[in-house]
Amino acid sequence: MESYIFKPGNASRFQDLNNVKYIDIVKSIILSTNYYKELCIRNYLKIRRIYDTILNIIDQARKLGFEYQLFGTYLLLAPIAYVALTVSNIFDLKKTIGNTIKSLNNEEAKWFLDALKRLNLSYLGKLSFMDYRDINNIDFITLMKFSSNYDIVTLNIVNEYLITFEAYNIIKENLCDNFEKNVQRAFIKILSKYPDTLISKKYGVYISLKVSKIARSISECPSEQELNMFNKFLLQNNLNPGSTADLIASSLAIYYLDEWYKKNGINWRTFLQHECDRSSE
Repeated sequence: MESYIFKPGNASRFQDLNNVKYIDIVKSIILSTNYYKELCIRNYLKIRRIYDTILNIIDQARKLGFEYQLFGTYLLLAPIAYVALTVSNIFDLKKTIGNTIKSLNNEEAKWFLDALKRLNLSYLGKLSFMDYRDINNIDFITLMKFSSNYDIVTLNIVNEYLITFEAYNIIKENLCDNFEKNVQRAFIKILSKYPDTLISKKYGVYISLKVSKIARSISECPSEQELNMFNKFLLQNNLNPGSTADLIASSLAIYYLDEWYKKNGINWRTFLQHECDRSSE
């Protein structure tokens, strides 16, 4: 759903980027969905592993001839998929996600680091301290806290999905004409408040701050003209607010889970395993 909605500077059904094709995002979504279901079932079976799955996805994508495009999104959605059907409302979900993240061990950190090494992202430079290529034997939450100094997705993770729920609440305010406009509003509001760290890693903090400043000039309910002009600026400068898109993807997961919880009420436990299929859709 997140990639289906037009967001300035991001690949969507309306546009490819220089280095990201929309069809590769669709294929990445299909691969991810199978593992969201698996994570849901793992929790049901009390199997305590989450991020080993990202290595499988990266390898499968390459076997199919494309690069996996949803690393940040998967980092956020995997814990949600793992715990979503063990609670019955989004308030308990937020708390349970936080507790789960804190409980992840050194193996989870190793899988995360191995995934970064396999992706070999060209925009990640070499750090003199705690470079991901050299880290060994560290617990997951410590690694995420260090990474949060440079990355908004991991900042969101260590703060119990604070920005995810902020974006979710913006969508729920329903101030614009339709759902798509509400999601676009959330995208612009989050980008205006939190400089995109994919942009800052590639082009520096000054550029990411400039993009956020432009986002702040856009109307409360962004017009099509404003979005198109912003999109043109981003594309012309090869700027992709991809980290912000990851956050919006996670907020949409919360939005749809909230609807699901309200619809199924107290009967949700009786068909837990079957609904792992539904929750991964």
